[in-house]
Amino acid sequence: MGQTDEMRSQKDDVPIRDEDVDREFKYEVADHFGGEGLLRCLKCGACSGGCPVAAVTDYRPRKVLGNVLLGLKDLVLSSDDIWMCAACFTCEERCVQEVNFTDVITILRNMAVREGHASKGYLDMARTVLQHGRVVPMTHAVNRMRDKLGLPELQEPDMEELSQIMSSAGFDKILSIYAGRDTTE
Repeated sequence: MGQTDEMRSQKDDVPIRDEDVDREFKYEVADHFGGEGLLRCLKCGACSGGCPVAAVTDYRPRKVLGNVLLGLKDLVLSSDDIWMCAACFTCEERCVQEVNFTDVITILRNMAVREGHASKGYLDMARTVLQHGRVVPMTHAVNRMRDKLGLPELQEPDMEELSQIMSSAGFDKILSIYAGRDTTE
C-alpha cells in the first residue's frame, strides 16, 4: 500500500522559521511571464494526482507550489524537485485554476541557475548543446533510422549562429560561472 501525500508530508515536515520565509517570493515568481496564475493555486492536488513523475517518485508538484506560496525561496531554488518536472503539461490540463505549472517550473529553474543552484544534468545538456548544437549528438545510427522511416537526414547545426544566440542570451556566461564548481551534488 502506497503512502498518501499527507503521510509523506508528515514525514518531511520541519518547522518553518520566520527567517526562512521570503514574503515577496511568490510575487516575484508571479511577476514573470507565465507565472501569473501561481497566486490562484488552491493546492488541491490535481497537479500531483496526474503527474507521471509523481507516480514513480516522491516528487509532488503541489508541494513545490506550496513551498513557493509559503515563501520558502532558498528551499525551493536549492531543491532537486524543480528539476524533476518532465514538462508534459498534464498538471496544466488538470488544473481548475489554470496555474501554468510548467511555466512556473521554468521560472524557478531560471532563478535557481542565477542563484547558483543549477542541476548537473541540465548543465551537462547545455554543454552538449554548445558543443554539438543539440542535446544528443548526431550519429550515423540516427540517420540510418531516419532514412528507414522516410525522414530526411539531420542537418548540421549552424554552430556560429547558435553561439551568437547563446552569447546574446548570456548563457555562455552562466556556464562559465559553473565551470569551476563541482556540480555533482
